[in-house]
Amino acid sequence: MGLSCLHAFDYQLGGKVGSFSRIGFNNAPINSQKGLYPTGSYVTAVGALQIDANLLPKWVSNHKLRAGIGGELGGLAYDSTKTLRDTSGVDPGYQPANWYYMGRWEGYLMDAPWTKTPYARYQDSVHAKNYILYNLYLDYSYKDIFGIKLGRYKSNALFLRGYNQGFEAFFKLSHFKFEWFSTYGRGLANIQFIREFYAPVSYEFASGRRVNYGMHAFSVTWKSKHFLLMPFIWFYPKNFNAPGFQANVGFAFSNWSVSTQVYAWFPIYSATLAKTYYRGNLVGRDTASLLVRQRFDIKDYHVGWLVYKNFGNANAQLGWNGSPVPFDTTDDTPYEDAYTNLYNANSVTIAGIVGGKIKQFSWQLLGKLIYSPRANSQSLGLTLEYHWSKRINLMLRINGYEVSMHRGYKVGYFHAGYNPKFAPTTQDRSYLMTSMSYDL
Repeated sequence: MGLSCLHAFDYQLGGKVGSFSRIGFNNAPINSQKGLYPTGSYVTAVGALQIDANLLPKWVSNHKLRAGIGGELGGLAYDSTKTLRDTSGVDPGYQPANWYYMGRWEGYLMDAPWTKTPYARYQDSVHAKNYILYNLYLDYSYKDIFGIKLGRYKSNALFLRGYNQGFEAFFKLSHFKFEWFSTYGRGLANIQFIREFYAPVSYEFASGRRVNYGMHAFSVTWKSKHFLLMPFIWFYPKNFNAPGFQANVGFAFSNWSVSTQVYAWFPIYSATLAKTYYRGNLVGRDTASLLVRQRFDIKDYHVGWLVYKNFGNANAQLGWNGSPVPFDTTDDTPYEDAYTNLYNANSVTIAGIVGGKIKQFSWQLLGKLIYSPRANSQSLGLTLEYHWSKRINLMLRINGYEVSMHRGYKVGYFHAGYNPKFAPTTQDRSYLMTSMSYDL
């Protein structure tokens, strides 16, 4: 980004052009009756442009007021699912699925009428929106004591990945920081995903009418040189309350460091939601998730591990749209809504990471084992990144990945519980990923 001066105001003009690809190695035909689906391959082409500005003159140092606007446009240069059909004959018409990455749009409240028709997947591809105004915000702060931000902007919230449509505020007093976060919409804008702002969670009346009351969070952070403790509560009116905490410990020495993070949250769902299903299992009322992460950095190398455990169906409305897991959790087939089995009820995930950096080149090896009543999965992937220059970035990832659905469950079937007629399946989800981007 370039920095210039206009009438004593600073502004930054920036953007990005790039392409992302995933080549899935499983190209088996669709058979929805048996729950068999290909992994899917696609290539994107995107471009983004944004401007951010300081609205106060330079001589006003204690107060800061920033604003920004930014948009992205893109599409699928290649889509392997575009003309696929269901060989079982159950679902008529074409069954495209890669609109899930580029342009998914099923209405702001996720209740578009075409999603309930026999041609839902084809209609989703027709209604895809391959553009988004992802930035449109005002951000005010006074020193490091108080601040408020509202509009559309990049989310740093614990349980919201992508861009937020809402507001947040903080107040700092000594070692304590008080924060409020509210979201009324979530959007995605990068070289892999474009998704217009929508309400990932809503309240549904008995009549079927939906409304968005917004998802909200309040946290208090205490921080010292080596420790951080943050109790919090996330909640959605009439749907759930989720108290929890984050605890960090970190020590740095001459040429190495160690950091440990513990996260725990306890979603308590309403009596109505407790009777519904998420990813093939009843939501239930009292649930919990526990995540423990640790990382060692030694000069230009790092090694780490994590354990993530769900007690009950904790991710039904909190977690799946963002959680503090340091790897991609949306690399399954789009016919499974791309989400990995990490989000399943009563799942346990074990992962190990090792990596390093040599000048502009970095590498990382990631292995994962996931066990759950619905499905197990195992993967081992190598990611290579090369920062050719300050503006040009290249990435290549190859991942050996296998998913075993247990008897009673099948891919893409989320809205009911165990069915003994569903035979177990094992499907290859291995893929090759690449990306190229140029920062303006």
